[in-house]
Amino acid sequence: MVKEIVVLRNSGILLFHYSVSGTRKLDELAAAFLSAVGTFAQEVSQDKITVMSFAKNKLVWERKGDLYFIALVSEEDSGEIHRVILQDLAEQFVSMYYTDLMKDIPDARRFRPFADIVEVILHKFDGIPGLARRYKTILLPTEDLNRLQNSMAEVELNRDILRGAVITNDGYIATSNLRAYELEATLDYIPTLGKDIEIKDHSSLDKAAALFMKKIDERCICSFVINQGLLETTYLDLLRPFISLVQLTRFDNARKFEPDKLEGTISFYDFDSVEAIETIEEIRHETQMIYSSSSESLSTGALRMVNSLGKRITVLELHDSSGLQRDESDEMLANFI
Repeated sequence: MVKEIVVLRNSGILLFHYSVSGTRKLDELAAAFLSAVGTFAQEVSQDKITVMSFAKNKLVWERKGDLYFIALVSEEDSGEIHRVILQDLAEQFVSMYYTDLMKDIPDARRFRPFADIVEVILHKFDGIPGLARRYKTILLPTEDLNRLQNSMAEVELNRDILRGAVITNDGYIATSNLRAYELEATLDYIPTLGKDIEIKDHSSLDKAAALFMKKIDERCICSFVINQGLLETTYLDLLRPFISLVQLTRFDNARKFEPDKLEGTISFYDFDSVEAIETIEEIRHETQMIYSSSSESLSTGALRMVNSLGKRITVLELHDSSGLQRDESDEMLANFI
């Protein structure tokens, strides 16, 4: 998630600031940023330094001429995706304000309308940084992506078409509204698909639901969670507008991204407090689906953890309630979150 974006001259002059929530943390970090980049540049090529991580956030930046385009994002977000966002912003900013940027000290008020451009570009990439944390992703041109997302929203208005995704044959996600376990099931099935159209049951889905998977030649697969009960041809008719649009979409020049590698194992502090923000019934339902195909000890431990969430509880108490090994309960808590 992007929290703030600034445009900064290498002399330290702040030209533009955008904040999602009204905070101005990057204003405070500007001088430290320039100092740090200058220090690092003595050791390695400055062009290769593009990310600086902190405890909960990180700075991602792109340089264009004497300008730095800097984003404050969540620590777990994909730095590579946000660099692409900043490259897009940099091209538009320099194009729009070339004359103003020729001045030694430009009037910063002239750059304020650029906030509208920032919001348009962030909307274009909506959802992609989140996917890129865990999955391989492919970034389609803006127009193509918007058309697919709008068409997907339209077909999902039908009560028998719940959620969908487009994934390349080699497992890169172009767009997805699927829940995590539905996406995992789809990725598991892709290598084994034999027919152009297959309806697949999966233990993580509700009994009345299934995956409707349609191959689009050698490029990609459309996968939708459906309510069972209709003919295969009926589902195909309902999805045809979307499928036709996917067939017209080119994937060969789209940029592909690998998920950021996380170092170390998942862990939590013993005395951190855990509090449920969803109903226990909903968490229990999701847990039963996620761990339905796991070992009895894991599925039982998961339900024990859920049953302990009725009140505020520490991580250590939650771990003790599960009866599992610590690494297992930590990973389970991460899944719950």
